[in-house]
Amino acid sequence: MYIPETTLPTISNGGARNIGRSLWLSILLLFVCVMNVFGANAYSQSANITLNVNNATIESAISKIEKSDGYVFIYTEEVRKELRKRISVQLRDKSIGAALDVLLNNTNVAYKLMGRQVTLYKRKGVRRSEPVAVKTALPPVKDENVTVHGRVIDKLTRETLIGASITVKGMNTGAVTDVNGNFTVTVPYANAILVVSYVGYQPREIHLEGRREIEVAMTEDAKALEEVVAVGYTRQRKETLTGAVATITTKDLAQSPTANINNALAGRLPGLIANQYSGGEPGVDKAEIFIRGKATFNDQSPIVIVDGVERDMSYLSPDEIETFTILKDASATAQYGIRGANGVVVITTKRGQANERAMVNFKASFGFDKAVKYPKYLGSADYAMLFNEAMRNDALMNGYSQEEIDRLPLFPQKSIDAFRNGQGYNWDYFDYAFKTAPQQDYTLSIQGGSDKVQYFVMANYFTQGTNYKYSSEENNGARSKFDRYNIRSNIDINITKNFYAKFDIGGRITDRTSPGTSADKVITLANTQPPMLPITLDPTGDASNDKIFVDNPRGVLFGTQTYRYNILGELTRTGYQNEKNTYFEGTLTLGHKLDFITPGLKVEGSFSYDFHGCRWIKRDIPYYGEGYKNFPGYATFEPVQGIDVYMDPTQQYTGVYGGGNKYNIDQNRNNSVDNRDQESRYYAQFKLEYNRTFNSVHEVSALFLANRSERTVGNQPYYRYQGMTGHATYNYMRKYLTEFSFGYNGSENFARGQRYGFFPSASVGWVISNEKFMERTQSWLDYLKVRASYGLVGSDKLPGDRFAYLSYYERADRYSFGPTLDNWLDGNREARLGNAALTWEKAKKTNFGIDITMLNQRLSMSFDFFIENRYNILTNLHTNAGDDIQRIDYPSIVGKSSPYINSSKVRNHGFDIEMTWMDKIGKDFRYYVKPNFTFARNKIIFTNEIDWGTNTWRKATGKSMYTNFCYVFDHFVADQAEADALNQLGIQAAAGKLIPGDAVYKDMNGDKVIDDKDRAATGYPRSPEIMFGVPVGFSYKGLDFSILFQGAANTSIQLTGAAIYDFPNFDQDKMGKVKGIHLQRWTADNAASAKYPALHLGTHLNNKNSHSSLFLYDGRYVRLKNIEIGYSLPHNIIRVANLQQVRFYVQGQNLITWDRLDDVDVDPETSSNGTWYPIQKTINFGVNVTF
Repeated sequence: MYIPETTLPTISNGGARNIGRSLWLSILLLFVCVMNVFGANAYSQSANITLNVNNATIESAISKIEKSDGYVFIYTEEVRKELRKRISVQLRDKSIGAALDVLLNNTNVAYKLMGRQVTLYKRKGVRRSEPVAVKTALPPVKDENVTVHGRVIDKLTRETLIGASITVKGMNTGAVTDVNGNFTVTVPYANAILVVSYVGYQPREIHLEGRREIEVAMTEDAKALEEVVAVGYTRQRKETLTGAVATITTKDLAQSPTANINNALAGRLPGLIANQYSGGEPGVDKAEIFIRGKATFNDQSPIVIVDGVERDMSYLSPDEIETFTILKDASATAQYGIRGANGVVVITTKRGQANERAMVNFKASFGFDKAVKYPKYLGSADYAMLFNEAMRNDALMNGYSQEEIDRLPLFPQKSIDAFRNGQGYNWDYFDYAFKTAPQQDYTLSIQGGSDKVQYFVMANYFTQGTNYKYSSEENNGARSKFDRYNIRSNIDINITKNFYAKFDIGGRITDRTSPGTSADKVITLANTQPPMLPITLDPTGDASNDKIFVDNPRGVLFGTQTYRYNILGELTRTGYQNEKNTYFEGTLTLGHKLDFITPGLKVEGSFSYDFHGCRWIKRDIPYYGEGYKNFPGYATFEPVQGIDVYMDPTQQYTGVYGGGNKYNIDQNRNNSVDNRDQESRYYAQFKLEYNRTFNSVHEVSALFLANRSERTVGNQPYYRYQGMTGHATYNYMRKYLTEFSFGYNGSENFARGQRYGFFPSASVGWVISNEKFMERTQSWLDYLKVRASYGLVGSDKLPGDRFAYLSYYERADRYSFGPTLDNWLDGNREARLGNAALTWEKAKKTNFGIDITMLNQRLSMSFDFFIENRYNILTNLHTNAGDDIQRIDYPSIVGKSSPYINSSKVRNHGFDIEMTWMDKIGKDFRYYVKPNFTFARNKIIFTNEIDWGTNTWRKATGKSMYTNFCYVFDHFVADQAEADALNQLGIQAAAGKLIPGDAVYKDMNGDKVIDDKDRAATGYPRSPEIMFGVPVGFSYKGLDFSILFQGAANTSIQLTGAAIYDFPNFDQDKMGKVKGIHLQRWTADNAASAKYPALHLGTHLNNKNSHSSLFLYDGRYVRLKNIEIGYSLPHNIIRVANLQQVRFYVQGQNLITWDRLDDVDVDPETSSNGTWYPIQKTINFGVNVTF
């Protein structure tokens, strides 16, 4: 009997030649892939057969089809006799039906196709007998649909397993267990076979034999629990890994509702240090991350590898990430050679699995962002009181007579009382100008696969508003916000049994709109403008507390020449700026198994093309030198008596209104559009890989890889890298483990002869628990491994120009000829001195580790101790404010700055540890605790600094990088007698005349002068030496809960500017603000308990010293980083809608912080000078639906 052939849709590649640089074309291609994937997901009979047999039995021909094309044939002994007939046929690209018609011609055998199962039987009139297992053990087929119910449990504990996969063998139908471990699946015949699998358990095949209800008991698989980890350019089982790695999954990342995954990493991984010092402004809120601390004065950021290619990870969606892995030691990073010294981040995106039912997942969430902390400033009454005190102190310092002091323009006491009684203005600028912002996130993904095609397709939209209260289309033409669009399409195609292809597309668009001003300026205004000055006024000048907002047609902004800036004006009168970035990432991979040469050998090649384009638009209004006074777009108010009039809130304000109309968005606009330099990257890779086990005891793997990348930015010369990589492993009986890796790489950053380097590493491991003498420990010890590694890695990250080895000339003027200086001519001059001997930084890394699992997999621990010796560090000879090292530069007579050299040496050492406790209470309650801890401390062994002689406290060598060198605070001047004595000695004369209450610093070397030589190493560096996290979670039936406490220690914050100073001098005014710490200033009455020196207006170099230990604060903190509560609806409720899962959840991020900064009221991850857009506290509500 002939079964008509059906046609398998194929994936079109017609548009592949024209991908170009447009992301929109990739979106179209994405949907083409989706449609084709759905067509390919169902098994069909169009897998064409090619067969060549000569004088062979039909049975042997069928056997070849089984091996090469994956079909399963079922037949009885009676049919088998017919198949012993010999034939000679040649088939090319025939369907399975056409092939069987040829093979079974002249026989009494017919066939029935069902997916990849072929049932052979005698033609009608022949009685069927019980089948025998020939090639397979499948029982006979009955043509019927049967519904089977079942439950999957742990064989040992009898606990139900949630999310176990059930598929019908040979078909692409199946189900997933619900929260109670139950499943329902429809099979095409009563004697089908079910394949049950679950992560960490041995898969099982269940022969139904007519049963409609079953219970499946699963056995834990210790080998499966040792997951496969992406390591460099290959993957290894964690069980046999000898390097130092740490991994988290998309589930961990998705618990952080943030636009940038950098901000979701703190406290998640041992060995990773993350600091969000950049603040929380949407679209630029990127935490900096380091792997095992710092060991160089240059860029310490690790290289990021996404699906095998170096890429930016910042704005990937957590929903497209499968695993996030950090490689920490040289055995794991040596493959990256000159780019491996700072560690490696390896990200794998999600992919479909073979024989996985199509699963559609939709996630939607909505939440709110608000600042973790705004500084709390004192109100107008306290401001006025402290202002008077500061003005008197300045007068005393300047030698004013009492008569002159009495004439100072101070706030009268009646004004201070009026402020306390609620009269006048009392602005809280952060409350006035900032608000809670909305945030939304939507993701739709489709995942699944057959044995021929596997796929994962995703689209994501994320939007986040800013905290600016007065940022809207009405005022500046565009609402301040950040939008991110992500797409991902990963397609795997098994073209034949041995030949495969992968076609990956990733893309994203980021679109950020903000006011025409900068966030730094807005925050600076909020931190410095006094509370008693108005922001808006009623046109009558009435001194009421009514706040006249910008949308009031009669509202007036306050602004004068002397007090130029207005926070409302900055937010609404400066136009807007928009930055749109488009990213396209495409990779084509082709691979072939070469088992015909030797089993376990395969070859793979890939080509990637990435594109980044940026369009920047700014629409602004011309800047006017007198601020808002004569601004043509709207009216302003200028008091007749100047700012001093606002010292008396009981008086009605009189003044002059500047001309102008209600702000019009079309008036006096300047438009500028800039298409920033486009960036393209080409990456090609060839890989030969070998994996084989001999006699079940010798496991061998090897890899050889050659790659080349080329990047273009605008019209600049190409950025090029190329190199080779090798990696080999051997383990004996999974007890004795060895690895060897090398990277041979070249970088364009160095001159010929210096460009290539060889970076080897080796590691060993010993699985002690597999030894015979450890058999007695098997009752409590599951796994114990010790390991060690050593290797050399490098870094070519120059802190400046990429071609620092070149000297070059430039055209210049001002050459004078003749007897006078009036004959100037153009000419050439040396622009830069190069260093042809410059080469890469090198790091020798040593790691010792131990991995242990015990108590029936409940307790596990991984501990690593590391030492890194970094040398040949790329430095210049300038004195850099960042590291505060006084270096030996060229004398000024040279006329040029010194070039970069390889000079400094740094030693970095520490340890990291991760522990996991997972257990259950009763039948349904499961919980875990997974603390991790990282400690990393560096020390400068050598750097090119000046000779400090006996002033060893000022010497950077021997101390940590970026140490705070402070003037060491000793005490406050006690009285006028001490002030006179100190002033006469002139020890601190450079900072001005001292008065009672001023800070006195230690004269470290006793030379009677306080200068740079008296600055001593104090506290800790800004970047913490200790980072830790404590994730905790539990699940109970449909309820799940997780929480993450994250913290840092051994970190100090040197506060300056508006973050700490009283009445700081900003932008032409000497007003500024005051905080609670300033109420604890020195006065004669509280001298013993004072925490802050005597107050002064504006700049006061002695008390307001940016290197004073008085303002060096302990930056340690513990933060409630994340919390999530979820509930999944019972399966018996949602299955009527054919749903697999419906989960509702609520998330929180950065909810509570415990620190030691209450006195100064700043966040521990703040900028040190007060120009900081605060990081965000987020509450998020969401739903996740799986079809």
